[in-house]
Amino acid sequence: YGTQFFKGGILETSDGGKSWNVISNDIGEAAFTHILVDPSSDEIYRTIYACAFGKGVYKSVDGGKTWIQKNNGIIGDELFAWRIERRENDGALYLIVSRRSEDDSIGNEKDGRLYKSIDGAESWTEITLPAGTNGPTSIITDSQAKGKLLLSAWGRPVGGPFTKDIGGGIFITDDDGKTWEQVLEQDQHIHDITFDPRTNTFYACGFEGSAYRSANSGKTWERIKGYNFKWGKRVDFDPNNPEKIFIITFGGGVWTGPSKGDNNAIEDIFF
Repeated sequence: YGTQFFKGGILETSDGGKSWNVISNDIGEAAFTHILVDPSSDEIYRTIYACAFGKGVYKSVDGGKTWIQKNNGIIGDELFAWRIERRENDGALYLIVSRRSEDDSIGNEKDGRLYKSIDGAESWTEITLPAGTNGPTSIITDSQAKGKLLLSAWGRPVGGPFTKDIGGGIFITDDDGKTWEQVLEQDQHIHDITFDPRTNTFYACGFEGSAYRSANSGKTWERIKGYNFKWGKRVDFDPNNPEKIFIITFGGGVWTGPSKGDNNAIEDIFF
């Protein structure tokens, strides 16, 4: 997984997408997996964070004109920085680093990891993942509870082709990662968790033919009936209608339907 295999950049448009300019020359070629704009920063000199797959975290304090690498405290080389989340009530940052191993191992330098920064990415402190988990995929904060985090993870095989993976699903913590509780286990391959503040509803989606919703702060999850496509990635919301959602997939188009599911939907034989 040498960094030379990852190509790409960060582009900016000031005319609604008619033209684009590269603004990541300070970083060079990289596969950028996530960009986070700090909404509390100056509108002219925005603070922006970027995850560069294979290179780690970068920060700009001038709206993307210049970038500085911010990997202090992050373990390993060729860092698979994947997602970065900012907690609204105190500005803390949370970083997902993807798992690198492909041999089902755990407890080594190829584990995925979770980090926290309280100084604007100047330094990072590792947060212990749930026991048996080394494939974090997304992290989301709850602005109504300071120590609450929801974590999605990708399971790993521990037996033959007919055994269930372990370490994946959805986990929740109320003490900033000191302790974790698994709240969704039946789906071991969750890709993303999202939150619609208009309805205080969390959504999740993954690779096992299901999407889920939680209306009680992530404590319990119900399957969204009617969505059966296997390669699900992320649930997003209709900005004009909170009762409608879109589910982005890998190579299978975009599914759209009611946010609470369709009780009259004809379900797949596996559900």
